Amino acid sequence: MDLPAADPTPLDPPPPAEEPPALTPAEFTALSMLAARLPARWIATRRRRRFLFLVLAAPGFFAVFGTPFHPQLLLMIVGFLLFGAAVFFRIRTEPLFVCADVADLWPSPSRPSPASKESRHA
Repeated sequence: MDLPAADPTPLDPPPPAEEPPALTPAEFTALSMLAARLPARWIATRRRRRFLFLVLAAPGFFAVFGTPFHPQLLLMIVGFLLFGAAVFFRIRTEPLFVCADVADLWPSPSRPSPASKESRHA
């Protein structure tokens, strides 16, 4: 008689989370160019990078969803392009920033904030 496979018990430790891969030289170059062009305070934490994304996406969002107030097809298309550019920027840069956070490449913030403040609502 076959016995059923043993289910993991709640006491078993969870599997280790996968760390992002190390930065390649090309990715490091792209990251250094981004860090040189963007203010350091805006890219220091994940929460601030989310706010940066919202700031970049806002003009396109308002152009698209304000179409009932300005029935112009060209302005709506420009809004979609602006919003798409913000999403593309986020998709391309966030893995670089996460790898940089894991590798501890960022300088520590000038004003240390508690971890609970950084992780709430984000």
